[in-house]
Amino acid sequence: MASASLCDPCSEADKSSTATKYCSDCEERLCTDCDESHCRFKAFKSHHVIDLSSIGSNKLMPAIKNCNVHSEMMLDYYCTDHEIVCCRACISNEHRLCQNVLPLELASKDVRKSALFNDVMEDMTHLITTLNALDNNRQSNLQSMEESKSTITKKIRAVKSKFLKQIDDLERELTTTLSSLQRKHEMEINQQKQEISQVLVNVIENKNEMDFLRDHGSKNQLFIFLRQQVTNIHSAEAKIQQIVSHSQEFNITFDKKKDVKLESLGSLSEYVQPCQVQYKPKKFQQAQIKAEPMKNIRGFEKDTELKLKICEKYAFRDVSVTDNNKLLMTNAASSGHKLYVYRDCKDYETEIAFSSAPYCVDVIPGTDRAVITLPNEKAIQFINTTKMTKDGKVDVGFTCYGIAAERDKIYVGGTGEEFRWHQLVYVVLALKPTSL
Repeated sequence: MASASLCDPCSEADKSSTATKYCSDCEERLCTDCDESHCRFKAFKSHHVIDLSSIGSNKLMPAIKNCNVHSEMMLDYYCTDHEIVCCRACISNEHRLCQNVLPLELASKDVRKSALFNDVMEDMTHLITTLNALDNNRQSNLQSMEESKSTITKKIRAVKSKFLKQIDDLERELTTTLSSLQRKHEMEINQQKQEISQVLVNVIENKNEMDFLRDHGSKNQLFIFLRQQVTNIHSAEAKIQQIVSHSQEFNITFDKKKDVKLESLGSLSEYVQPCQVQYKPKKFQQAQIKAEPMKNIRGFEKDTELKLKICEKYAFRDVSVTDNNKLLMTNAASSGHKLYVYRDCKDYETEIAFSSAPYCVDVIPGTDRAVITLPNEKAIQFINTTKMTKDGKVDVGFTCYGIAAERDKIYVGGTGEEFRWHQLVYVVLALKPTSL
């Protein structure tokens, strides 16, 4: 390897030229002449060349690693089916049946804008924030115990003054116990702080390398580094969860006895509670999303059959099912403007009558509400699915039929007021309920 200040191609030719550039793809330092020649070749025009001065105190780009299985082969492909970077030999041996194998150049295209890059950066930031919070929490616990120690020591001495010389031995015993507890917990917390600092240093180093690769590295290098960080982040997350699960906030108090006898001034109590800092790993999103195979539906089997009242007329328009498995059916028959409710989607429970024909019904996700369209009233009607009662009506201003509900929006479809006999104007209205 040539000296850090010399051009690598020139050094191979036994020449000494000062390097001014660095090619991330070739992993070589280039002098001015070699840089100009490098840029003229069509095969090298897509290479990422940067000024050596921009590297500063940072390390030069990490070399593209060879395949772990075939050490003589370079990593050239990415299998989206197995989510793994591999070489040509791996493709022919292990991935011949995989249908989603991409060249590394294609897989790493736009990697700086990919979900994987954003997720890894966010996870690193999340790890750093959590580790800093853990470290601050441990330091705060040390300080609070130090303050507690000072307060308790004053209380011990206040009691001690009542017994003069007879309590000197007891004071030493309590003070020694307090110091022993303090030292014991200090050792535990300081050990945890060392573990936190080690993980924090590693994550910050990886974050710095990520920032550097984002600005100066090649796409291949950045993509491989991102894949490596997925494993590193999982390891860091596991370590953080281990630290959090073993972290306890220690506190020592002094309980003064009401009737103090010479054999004791009081007692020391430890209160242990879970660490206030908790860690929840962020969900990883991959740069390439593996599509779930579609299953062909070959047919249906009848599961449940409802038995309806024989004496009534029916013109069912829509059905919907609540979170507690209640079936809602709208009946728009002229003699039965009702919503029927069936428990467990099979047993009749109750019905709700309306002044006009109900049309479509939908359950609002995550709530105890359903909503029904009333075309003749140009309104929608809310239903309390717990009590099965009407719960408010909203005018939408047009003849509404279809309805679809989200947690924060309700979509209503129908026909507009201005239309000729041969032309309908369809209207879709998105409502944002102020209180669901």
